[in-house]
Formats: sequence, C-alpha cells, structure tokens
Amino acid sequence: MALFPIGAIGLVLCIASGAHAEDLVDFRSQVRPILSDRCFHCHGPDSGNQDSEFRMDTEENLRADLGGYFAIVPGDLAASEFHARIHSDDESSVMPPPDSNRSLSEEEKRILDRWIEQGAPYQGHWAFDIPQRADVPLDEIARSDWPNEVKQRWSQNPIDAFVAKRLIEKNISPSPAADPQWQLRRAALTLTGLLPSAELQSRFAADPTEKGYRNAVDDLLGSMNYAERQTLRWLDAARYADTDGYQNDNERTNWPWRDWVIKAMHENMPFDQFTIQQIAGDMLPNATPEQRLATAFNRNHRQNGEAGALAAEFGVENVIDRVETTSTVWLGLTMGCCRCHDHKYDPISQREFYQFYGYFNNIGESGIGRGTQANPIFKTTSPLAKIDPEVQKELHHAQAKLADAKAGLPKRQEAWVSAYRPPSGEEQVAWQRASIGDAKLTGDGGLIVNEDQTVQFSPGKKGANITHELIITPTIERLTAVKLTALVDPAFARPRQLAPSVNGNFVLTNLSLMYEGVPVPLDSISATFEQEGFPVANVIDQNPSSGWAVFGNNVKAEPVAAMVRLAKPIQVKPGKPFVLELRYDSQYANHVIGKLQIELSDHPEAGKVEAENKHATAIAALSKPAEKRSEQDLKAIGAYYETFDPPLREAKQSLAKAEAAYRKQAGPEVGVMVMREREGDATPIYLLDRGQYNEPVKDDPLSRGVPRELLNSKDMPPPSNRLELAQWFVSRENPLTARVIVNRIWQEHFGRGLVKTVDDFGLQGEMPSHPDLLDWLAVEFIESGWDVQAMHRLIVTSATYRQSSVHSAKLNELDPENRLLARGPRFRADGFTIRDIALQASGLLSDEVGGPSVKPYQPDGLWTVVAASANQRYVEGKGSDLYRKSMYTYWKRAVNPPRQTIFDAGGREVCNVRAPRTNTPLQALVLMNDQTFVECARNLAQRVLKSGAKSDREQLQQMMQLATAHDSDESSLTILAENLNFFRQHFAQQPDDAEKLLSTGKSPRDMSLDSIDHAAMTVVAHLILNLDEFVTVE
Repeated sequence: MALFPIGAIGLVLCIASGAHAEDLVDFRSQVRPILSDRCFHCHGPDSGNQDSEFRMDTEENLRADLGGYFAIVPGDLAASEFHARIHSDDESSVMPPPDSNRSLSEEEKRILDRWIEQGAPYQGHWAFDIPQRADVPLDEIARSDWPNEVKQRWSQNPIDAFVAKRLIEKNISPSPAADPQWQLRRAALTLTGLLPSAELQSRFAADPTEKGYRNAVDDLLGSMNYAERQTLRWLDAARYADTDGYQNDNERTNWPWRDWVIKAMHENMPFDQFTIQQIAGDMLPNATPEQRLATAFNRNHRQNGEAGALAAEFGVENVIDRVETTSTVWLGLTMGCCRCHDHKYDPISQREFYQFYGYFNNIGESGIGRGTQANPIFKTTSPLAKIDPEVQKELHHAQAKLADAKAGLPKRQEAWVSAYRPPSGEEQVAWQRASIGDAKLTGDGGLIVNEDQTVQFSPGKKGANITHELIITPTIERLTAVKLTALVDPAFARPRQLAPSVNGNFVLTNLSLMYEGVPVPLDSISATFEQEGFPVANVIDQNPSSGWAVFGNNVKAEPVAAMVRLAKPIQVKPGKPFVLELRYDSQYANHVIGKLQIELSDHPEAGKVEAENKHATAIAALSKPAEKRSEQDLKAIGAYYETFDPPLREAKQSLAKAEAAYRKQAGPEVGVMVMREREGDATPIYLLDRGQYNEPVKDDPLSRGVPRELLNSKDMPPPSNRLELAQWFVSRENPLTARVIVNRIWQEHFGRGLVKTVDDFGLQGEMPSHPDLLDWLAVEFIESGWDVQAMHRLIVTSATYRQSSVHSAKLNELDPENRLLARGPRFRADGFTIRDIALQASGLLSDEVGGPSVKPYQPDGLWTVVAASANQRYVEGKGSDLYRKSMYTYWKRAVNPPRQTIFDAGGREVCNVRAPRTNTPLQALVLMNDQTFVECARNLAQRVLKSGAKSDREQLQQMMQLATAHDSDESSLTILAENLNFFRQHFAQQPDDAEKLLSTGKSPRDMSLDSIDHAAMTVVAHLILNLDEFVTVE
C-alpha cells in the first residue's frame, strides 16, 4: 500500500511533548529493533513481495520525497508523516495497520518521536561493521565506590572491565567470588562436561590461589575431555548423525570426521585453519587425507535413499542445506529465508542467496542414494588411531610395491597375450559334498546340521552379530578349494529366499579357514552372483564393515555359490578336521544364509575355472586376431589378466597383509561423505523461481558471490571459489565470523551468549548485552591467531565468570536473566553432561576416545515403531560400550536417543547452535527411573561401601564429593543419614526388593557386600543423583 499524507485528509495530529528531552535515543539498540520487528515485514528489503512501495530499511528510503511530503523530516515531528501514522486513531491510516497483528506500545512511540526530534540519525546494522577493539574501561572501575579488593580483582582481566562498566552505570555491585571448590567444578563442567578428577581437586585444594586456579584450567584445557566436549557442540552445529534421515534412515559411517574434530580440538588447531579445512580442505594444494576428511562437515546433511526420490530435487535440497548450515555457523545469519524471496528483514536478496549457493553445488553428487554410497566418498579410518611406525612403514612399502607392479603390468600383459593359446578342452572340476561333524553358533538363534549335511540356521530375536563355526570332517586327502552354496528355502521371504531376512538376502562379512589351529591362507574367491557394492571379495578382506550380498534388480529365488581358492594345497591328515568360520556382522537383521551346503575339491584348477567363467568376454576376445579386438575386448582382457598376474597378485597379497596389520591398530576403514570439486566446467548457477528445484531462471545465469552488505567495500571482489570463501570467512575483512564464534564460546560458559540469539546476528536478532566487550573479544580472537583455548581461558579466569551464582531478590528484580552479569552463571546442565557425570561418579565411565558410535541402554522397541524396514533393529552394546561418553551414542535421525531428546538435545536433521534449557517433569522421571541412573547409583554406593570409610557419615560425605565435587554441609548429611536408616529398615523387611534393585544394569555387582546395606546406600546415591546441585552448573 502506498503511503499518503494524513494531513491531506484533515486528521489532527498530537505532537509529543518535550518532557523527555534529556533522553538520548540510540538508533541501533532502540530504534532499528522497533522498525525491524514492526515495520520491515511490509516496508523492508523484500520489496518484490510487499504491497507497499515505501521502504524503511535504508536512510535514503526513509528520507525520500514521497510526492511533496516525507516520512521522516529530521528534527521536525509535525512534518514527519511517520509520526502522524503511528499516532493515528484511524484504522485505515494507522501504522502498523490492525490486520498486521503488530502494534506499537506507547513507550516505543515515544522512542521513535524522540529519535526524529534528535535529528533521526541513521546507522548501519552493528553486526555488518568490521569489529574494532575498544579501549578497556579500567578508569570506570577506579572511579567507582567499590571496595579496593573488588577493584583490584576486577581490574586484571579485560572482560571484567567491560562488565564492570555496565554494572557501575546501573549502580550494581558484583557478587563475591564463589568458593574455590565451586569455581573448579564450574570450570570443569563448562570446559569438559565432566567433574574435575579427584587428583585435580586435591591439587587445587592444596593451592587454591590464583596461580593454582590457572594451572587447573590449563590441565582441563589440555585434557581429551575438553576436546570431546568442544567437539560435542560442533556436532550439533554440523548436524552430525549416524544415519541418513528421511523415511529409510539408513546407517552411514561419517564418524571418522567426528574423530577428526576431536583431534583438531585437542591439538588446539587455530580456528582459521579449522574453518578452511572443513569448508575447502579438498581444494588446498597437495591436500592431505585428513584435510579431505575435514570436508565431511558439509556432507553431514540428510541423504534421501527412498525409492522414487528425485535426484535433481534432493541435489538442490542438499546444497541449500549447506548454504543454511554454513551461513548459520560462520555468519550467524538466517540466509535460508532467501530461498524463495528477498529477506524480509536483512539486506540479503534471493539473487545473493543463489550466488552463495554456487560455492557448494559443484561436487558432482547425485542427490539421492544411501549415504555410504553417495559420492564423493572417501575411504578412511579414525585419525585418532595410534599406529606403530613400523606398521605404517610396512603399509607404505606395500603400497609402493603395488604401484610398481601396476607400472609394469601393461608390458607383462602384452607378453602374455602374445604367448596365449586357447585351451584344448574344457576343464572339469569335481566337487565333493563335505561331511559336517558339528555346527556351533555364536549369537541369537539356532544352528543344526541336517541329514543331507546341509547347515540350517533359524533366527532369534536380535538377528545381528552372528557367527557360524563349522567343523568339517575331511573326506579327501588334498584340499585346494572350498565351495559354499546358499540354497533356496520356501520358508524364507521372496524374492531371494536364501535367508530369514525381509527380502531373503544375506550379508556374509567374513570367511576364514583353520586347520590344526593355524589359519589357512586364501588365494582368491569368486561367486556366481554379487550385489552391486557388496562383492564376494569382501569376505576375505579382513574388514568387518564390508560383506558379500546377492540382492539386485530382477533377482529370483535360486542358489548362489562362492568358490574359495586356497593359496596352496593342504595335505589332509586322517581325523584332523577343518574349521570354517562364517561371520555375519552387518547392520541388517537376520541377513544370514539360512540353508548352506559346503563342498570340497582337490582339483588344482578348482576355484580358478569358476572364476574364468566370469571372464567369458575376455576368453572370447583372446581367440580373435589382435587387429579385430574392440576397446571393450581389450578392457575385458586387462581385467582378466589382473586376476592372475603374478607380481600384481603378490603385491596385492602383501598390501592386504599390511592393511590388515594397519587396520588392527587403526580400526575399520569406512566410507565418509566428503566434498570434492568435479572436473571440467563448473556447474551453472541459476536463481530458482520460488525456490523450486525445477524452475531455474536460465536466461540470467549467476556468478558466485556473498551478500554485498558483508563486503568491506563495493569495489571488493567476492570470493571466486569455495577455498577463497573459506579464507574470507576468517579474514579481518569479515565482520561476522569472529563475533559469532566468540559469542557461542561465551554461551558455553554462561548459558547464553552476549548476543542471546546466537544463530541470528541479523536485524531480527537481539542486540549484544555488552557490544564493546563482544567486539573486543572478536578482535582479540583474531589477533591471538584464532586461538580457541586462549579464548576459553580468558573467559573462565575472569572475575565475572568466577562470581558466586547465588541469587538475591534485588538482582532478580533488576536483572532476572543476569544479562548484566552481576552474578556467576547458573543453569541446568545438558543431558550429555548429566549422564556422563553420573557415570563418572559411579566409576563406570569409559575413557575410550573415538571410533564407531555405540548403543547404550534404550527402551525396547523404540526403533521398531518408526522403522521403514524390519532390518533396522536396535542392538544394545556390550561391555564398556554401555558406559562410553554420551557424545558417542549412536544418533539415529528418525529416533533420536530418547534420554538426550528429553533433556533438550537437537534432532540433528538441520544445523543447531542454540542451547535450549528446560526443567520438565519428564526429565525428573528419567533421573528417577532410567536404567542408567539406577545402575550408576548402585555402583556409586558400591564405591563408597568398599572405600574404607568407616562411618555412615564418612561414606555419605564421600558419596556427595564423588557426585558433586564439593563437600556437603552438616544439615544435608543429616537428611541423607535419615534416608539411609529409613531404607535399611525398609529393605530388611523387604529383602526381595533389595535384590531386585541391585540387579539393575549389566555391570557386575560385588556379591560380598551385604545386600541390605548396598540397596539402602543405592537409594541414597540415587537421591544424590537427583539433587539440583548435581544437575546444575553453578
């Protein structure tokens, strides 16, 4: 709607009085937020989708001639149409109009009027200006009436000077320093997500000085616990998960990237390098494997593998996810709002959104398919693995040997082809049915040997991690090959009917043969059918994460066989059986061969002839004259020759042996989704009309670029590629990155950022509570060399952070959210921390670092409710896997870990940098009833009962110390002692209840302890794990 002067229709204006002439209105903190929230929706940057042509998002627009009248006339309320409109009583004229569901309070109208009276000064948005280091306001502290001791303490750290300035302006005094025990506990929780170790507590108690505290902080920063905690927050930002999302929600294996982040945090990688390697590590000169792995950050998005999903559509969705994630994490902007139109509030156009999109759309991805097969894929192990130098040396030697063998391959092949003569007759290989003496099963289900010597498997409930051990009685004197045939059984599901799985398919992950207790070396393996991505060679590669499967298009119910050729024949001794071990360790439930036949052969060509059947094209091509062989013939001959070329086979065997030794130390090698620029011309960039994937505006191709508002000058060229974009993010010319990151670091320690809207530094975001402090920290971060640990150290050693968190009625009234920071931080710990410190207090917490995600306790059947396939079953971990840190818990997007969800964790379908904190009845129910917390209480009680503490009071004091890292007062100990005595009486009368309580969890129980005492102490321990001081950072 056009803006017409109210004076033209005869309305009388009421001019605000000058009663508040002494108030100086600040445009950035007082005026712009009102305009953005109440006016920009209709009069903001998105002019193309608004009814009104009048815009208020720039100074030029606000002061423009609107046809003989002006919205804003600086210093003249009567001539300012804006003033008339906001005070109008006419529904057809008042702004905001009634149907907008927006309105101005009387105080907001007063602020806007005062701003016009004071000349309507206009400033750009604070976050888009390059941060400048303000002078540290120590003089403000010196001039205050604070006690000298407080002045001295608050003059040591620049953070405190900026905070003190605000407190002094509000005539507020800071809180006293917290007790040293509480200071150490707070620092440990916010830096590491754990309580300080007993050793660190003792050391600090012996020296609770400033130097002692700083030394303790340095110990925390240097710990692996710190690296894991900081990584946990980065996982939320990076939307890391262990599955693809969408309906199928297949498993993926991007966890080596998570381990890369842990390593980077532990080594205190400068944040600029941390940024560049994750955004564009693949584009660095001579990029290392770890730099390529780092780029998985932008491949952690969801991946749609559902049948019928459109590659073009979800390719666009993937790229848009990268735009939204990258702009949130590094720029703190809501660029996703520009997918369909110009931003409603921020100066970012839809065109600029798709220019930014162009940095991320050139990796040649298909857009659909399972994450583990969604190219670009990078095969790697955990970068945290500790590898013996000799093992690495052997691997490099084997790799060089293979390279040499490949280099000489063409010459050797040429000589062999020249000398080749077609065989005179067809080889006949005899196979003999094996006699199965016994069949042993490890895992769930049943395994029997039928009268016809076939082996029959019947599934159990879990259907995972199944091993068959077959004892084969020799019936031949010489063994050269073994043949496995999966037989059809009508009882199994179609189409394959070879296994008790949902589709009759199986996944055999490993095969090994033992004779007289010694592994039998295997030469090669071939099969009558292989599923794409699951070749039969996987069963002898010693990699438990790969396997042989037999599904595919148009498959039917028919037997499939695999022939295993021994490296050299074995002379069989009478009465000495073979042991054939078959492992089924895939994620797919009951993908186990249901009916299996084993055959043996002593023929020298057994296994080889069958392999040659797969190379019929090559055999036929060799019979042709050389000049008549096509390009396809030559490729087939080459592939065939590689299967038996002696130097190449020897080199591959050496490499397999070296890789097996390497993997034993490095862990499994898995496929990780990474970034990689495609070769050739860059993918064209077009604006998508209304954000629709199939409506590109092709008559106006775009070039890569960033929002012009963020560039230092209009003449500054935008980054030309993804690497330059990453470098611009961490350049001094970028106004946002340093502010955004230090603000999130601040949030970790105080519960909220200096800018409360940590994910929105745009016009709809909140102003910083301490603007000068935020900019000082941003510049300090840059000039420190982007030293993340130094920033944490600066914050946690400040007097501001180390204040007592005790509330007072006065402070609650003046500053209920503690935005002025007149007291120390106090907020509920997140679910990760609460579970981890419970495990820590109990002594159960595993300190294992990195590796595949684990599956701790979870309610039965939770996955089944939403599973797209019966294969997706939650198989609970074993041993220490149940007690790993919560950051390693398997994260399924369709069903997030329920304990973390209840404690406010994000779903990780999209980027999340906020830290919401609630206090709900469901959380209380988890703390009271969850198996983990009851088991932790049992083990905590067991610790103190076995500690040597003699009296109840000593044991209770020790239990409080273990659980909260501070001493308990006498009144609390008295209450705990009363509870202990009550439950001793209860369990003495109800001993079965005691036994039932003590049976909770998989960890072993010390049966030498009296069950009544143990159960009573367990209940008291459980009470402690439910205390406010246990779950609160304070």
